[in-house]
Amino acid sequence: MIQLRHYSQALFITIVILSFSCNTPHHNEKGVESAMKKYDRLIKKLDADAIAMLYTPDGDLGKMAHGRDSIRKFLATFKNIQVLSQSSTTSSIVMNGDSSLQKGMYHQTVVIAGKDTVSVKGEYTANWLWIPGQGWHIKHMETKPVH
Repeated sequence: MIQLRHYSQALFITIVILSFSCNTPHHNEKGVESAMKKYDRLIKKLDADAIAMLYTPDGDLGKMAHGRDSIRKFLATFKNIQVLSQSSTTSSIVMNGDSSLQKGMYHQTVVIAGKDTVSVKGEYTANWLWIPGQGWHIKHMETKPVH
């Protein structure tokens, strides 16, 4: 009986540790990659509020928007856009303490005003900042379409 109780306590502790570690952002390349995949999912939903919150409070979306409120307002102007697909592929991640520089390619397919389907691709550069207790947030994101 004692052995079974110790086994169940150990199992419970293991489950708690695993569930905590699965929900905790990683302060490494894997965490940056995971944050970028979250960004892709939010772009597909075109969730302006959630996308803005993935930026630092003073983050930049290219030269178009500075700060979360500005980013939110800018993204809210795309009411006639439906994102059919959004994907990114990382070519490099360079870590430097609590910051990271990620480069890669993106591909997006959208429907404009319910009529025209447009497919775009390009390069992106994302400067990420680790915020303790919150995880990775975008300090600056630049995209450059390629043909």
